Amino acid sequence: MKVLLIKPLNPTGSGYTTKFGFLPTPLGLQVLAAQARVIGINDVRIVDMEADNLTLDQMVEYVAKWRPDVIGITLHATAAHAFSQDLAKRIKAIYDPLIVAGGHQATFVPGELLDNGFDVIVLGEGDETFRDVLEHYRENMDFSDVPGIIFKMGSMKIRTEKRELIDDLDRLPIPAFDLVEKERYTFKVFGEGSVATVETARGCPYACDFCSVTPTWGNKWRNKSNERIMEELRIVKKLGYKWVFFTDDIFVVYPNVEQRSDLFDRIIQEDLDLKFIVQMRADVTSKNPDLIRKASRAGLTIAFLGIESGSEEVLKAMHKGIMTSASVNAVRVLNQNNVVVLGGMMLGAPYESLRDMLKTIKFSRVLARAGIDAIQISTYTPLPGTRIFLDALKKGGIFTLDWSRYDILTPVAKTKVNPAIIQALTAYGYYSFYAYKWLHDRLHEVKAIGFKDQIMMNAQRFIVRMMPSYVKDIFKLPSDILKTAIMYRDGMKKKIVSDDRVRELIADSSSIVYRETDVKNPYFKIKTE
Repeated sequence: MKVLLIKPLNPTGSGYTTKFGFLPTPLGLQVLAAQARVIGINDVRIVDMEADNLTLDQMVEYVAKWRPDVIGITLHATAAHAFSQDLAKRIKAIYDPLIVAGGHQATFVPGELLDNGFDVIVLGEGDETFRDVLEHYRENMDFSDVPGIIFKMGSMKIRTEKRELIDDLDRLPIPAFDLVEKERYTFKVFGEGSVATVETARGCPYACDFCSVTPTWGNKWRNKSNERIMEELRIVKKLGYKWVFFTDDIFVVYPNVEQRSDLFDRIIQEDLDLKFIVQMRADVTSKNPDLIRKASRAGLTIAFLGIESGSEEVLKAMHKGIMTSASVNAVRVLNQNNVVVLGGMMLGAPYESLRDMLKTIKFSRVLARAGIDAIQISTYTPLPGTRIFLDALKKGGIFTLDWSRYDILTPVAKTKVNPAIIQALTAYGYYSFYAYKWLHDRLHEVKAIGFKDQIMMNAQRFIVRMMPSYVKDIFKLPSDILKTAIMYRDGMKKKIVSDDRVRELIADSSSIVYRETDVKNPYFKIKTE
């Protein structure tokens, strides 16, 4: 049996790749490939269309030539939805393999996919579910006893029973790190070397209203043991990777500080010489400076903080659980330990005023003075599965269901402020931050030291090379804003979707994916040695 796993193109382009040259390995597909190997399926290939620079026509041609029995397409990016449907339908026009979709978008918008070329939708955590689907298909068995899927039987869409979360992540096989070419995965803005993606934990115990992580991966934070993490790090080191992106949505949670400290001790002792990229919460970071100091010694080089807003009122409404002071302190702690600090902010929440948005832009200057190195300002986007998506659907606040626009850069929903103004403010906040940061650092002779100085010099050279692309984006901005304004006007004037489709979207997007069994601690499942 031949299995092909595809990471499809996002037609609007990945902002991380186009702006920063950041493209880590497709860990989700490597995890699924490992599950196929567990049951004796060794003819498995991974195609990352972005890394391999493939067009839709080229991908279809590749599939037609190799003719795999099962094709899995990962749909974490909402903006890749329409592209993936086109790909599935074109493949089905040639021959009839089993086409499976998984990931965030597939989990919460399964109906459209099943109507457009897909046979099975894997809901949420897909490791063992995908393995079960492969086994059933190979043995020509009915899918109805595979928990955690929706599949099509004739004209019917059948949702099976819920699957339990995987509490013990150590039981999962080692991802198939060998199935991709490492040279294609880079972080060009900060220098040379390939980036491997490694997972040490899953889930999130917090409740941010805009986030799709919790509904997709569960409201319980689960981690691998340090021994298992070290095993994976040794493998990627041996394969020649220089960077490791820990894909955990929160790398450190309060109950896990001690275990992380032990992990850093092990990395230092073995002298792995890997550079780490992590995603952190500001409050945990600011309150654990000793841990950050040790992490820096172990290889922590870049940290991403979800700062979101400069307005305390907006942060409360988001259920973010932090205050702006925590973000400032976290930036200082990381900067003092020579860690490159990236911050994520957003504009356009439905309860956010123009004044709130201006506060956020002003707060980015405070962060610049505290030592933050870069920010990404995105548009507050109601992604399927989130509370804000359901709320916007019920209130008729979404003015387009063109999924290609759900790229967290383009407004799609009605807010207090006209979406065209939000789009303009987002661009202004982004570009003006870098102008302010550049001027501030030169006037105050701010200069990084040690390794951070080297990678920041690499970043400056990269930005200079990319300047024509940035200028092109600026000149294109007025037409993009005008398009948003017209789409908003038209979308608010007329009904964009039928009542039946709205009901289906609400039903699918509000479904609880998992069957929970551990009621003792619904938020953390800490694995210790």
